Amino acid sequence: MQLGRFQFKHRWNLTVTLLILVPLGLSLGFWQLQRAADKQAQIDMRQQHSAPQAELLQSDDSQIADMLYRQVEIHGNFDLKRQILLENQKYNGKPGYHVFTPLRIQGSDVYVLVNRGWIKQGDDRRFIPDLPGDEGPLNIQGRVENVPSVGMKLGQPGASGLVWPKRVIYVDLQWLSKETGYNLMPYVVYQTSSQEYGLIRDWRQQFQSGPRMTPEKHTGYAVQWFSLVILSLIMYVVLSFKKTSNQTGAGVDQGE
Repeated sequence: MQLGRFQFKHRWNLTVTLLILVPLGLSLGFWQLQRAADKQAQIDMRQQHSAPQAELLQSDDSQIADMLYRQVEIHGNFDLKRQILLENQKYNGKPGYHVFTPLRIQGSDVYVLVNRGWIKQGDDRRFIPDLPGDEGPLNIQGRVENVPSVGMKLGQPGASGLVWPKRVIYVDLQWLSKETGYNLMPYVVYQTSSQEYGLIRDWRQQFQSGPRMTPEKHTGYAVQWFSLVILSLIMYVVLSFKKTSNQTGAGVDQGE
């Protein structure tokens, strides 16, 4: 290809590099834009569902998008025989557990998993601390949240079988539903009412006002990736076109 005094010289190493960088940059750029949209949707949902008054949680409130971050009141009964302890939860630098207890919603066979609070781990980790509580009927208040997030899920969250309570390394509602045979809501509730039985309910970190990485930061990363794509294309063109030299032979006539 010839453009004026510049000629395109195909170079395989540049072409292969371009074919790697462009799809990678576009993919990561659009992924960051999607992350920005998801974070903004999360912020908007928190604002929409931030009414201070608690709503009565019903057994048919199973749409997580409608319920997330709402303040709720639940009438029902705890099942203290089937509790789980989420491990590796520190409070003020001390190791402990978050105590999750199924609660059957009054007048139904639907359960919601309630985080009743933090409890200190004993000196001997082999022994599980006592997990007292009221079976009910009772009324509690709390806030609807997603299941606590983890990095990588390796294997089962805990030991299967008839031994309760179970220590788990992450909360998996599907697994717990199979273990208990209960119909569980697709979210958890962090209990905020009454500080009974020595359980600590300090949810400031869990109830943070927004995601740690803002939508604007994700958008900035997307711009960086798209800029890399544009820069790659420019460099490819600059390095692939070479200036040609027009050399014309001139004959000299000599005569007498």
